[in-house]
Amino acid sequence: MCKVQLACDASRTYCAEKGEPLKDERGVALILALLVLSFLTILGGALLTTSTIDIWISDNYKTSTENLYLAEAGVDHAREILRSTSQTPSGLLAVAAGPDQQLSTSTDLGTLLASDDQPLIPSDPSMRSTGQPLVDSSGEIAGYYYVWLRNDNADSVASIIDNNRTLTVVSIASNWGTRKVIETIVQKGGFPDNINDSRLQTTTGLQSVAVSITRNATDVYSTASIGDYGSLSQYKVAVVTQNANLGPGTGYGILLCRGDLNITGNFTWNGLVLVIGTGTVHWNGFTGVVNGGMFSGSVYNVTDSGQIKLANGSFPYTPIAIQER
Repeated sequence: MCKVQLACDASRTYCAEKGEPLKDERGVALILALLVLSFLTILGGALLTTSTIDIWISDNYKTSTENLYLAEAGVDHAREILRSTSQTPSGLLAVAAGPDQQLSTSTDLGTLLASDDQPLIPSDPSMRSTGQPLVDSSGEIAGYYYVWLRNDNADSVASIIDNNRTLTVVSIASNWGTRKVIETIVQKGGFPDNINDSRLQTTTGLQSVAVSITRNATDVYSTASIGDYGSLSQYKVAVVTQNANLGPGTGYGILLCRGDLNITGNFTWNGLVLVIGTGTVHWNGFTGVVNGGMFSGSVYNVTDSGQIKLANGSFPYTPIAIQER
């Protein structure tokens, strides 16, 4: 206790004579330390909460992205099956509809698995409860997916009769307890088998078909003389960007000429002969037989739609609309 009461400087905490702390300031440092410690605790908790939320957001984004890739993988897998299968779209829809021959319109996996609808993928019934696994480059399973077929028919999506070679692919991805659904409308590529197709009614539509054929061509030439081409077991696609000579010989597939087509010998063509652009056909007195269809200018002569389908067989189903759920 200070026995001499002296005025202390405001910046000093000791008596002038004894150097003892003033009584009324004892414990202030402890209180301040506790306040600072409390503040730091609250601040640390807030930072920890923010970091935890960021981790959750990052994990959710990662899982969502993985599911998106899984669903897209299902769509690509289905497109390859549709491209390579020997079944017609109506035949595939009949299988997808199951015994009751009615296609479900649901996109809920549980509802679909409880129905009699059959998935396009996986095709193995033993995998119905788990789905098709996607294995990454390291050999690990990245997730699972299902693919179901629907009819893109304006009159009835539950119908199993395809009338426009357009299907809806429903891909459902499952990963870490979460799911992603992508509905993709896909249309068979190639040249239409009738003149009433909307793509043949405008110059823009016709050119887009020609571009699609060129993109999927087996052979592309600037000029060419075509004789024997393709085979009964291999329908091919030849695109000539300028003038072409046809014959003599036998061809299988599609011949697209963007210039003049000169018939230089007797020929038989199974599939499609197309002259799109400013070019014309010059027969030069030779005999030609086209089993399938021949298009030149605005004239489309179809003799065998089955041959046209065989010629278009190598073209993939192209996505024309995509919806995520």
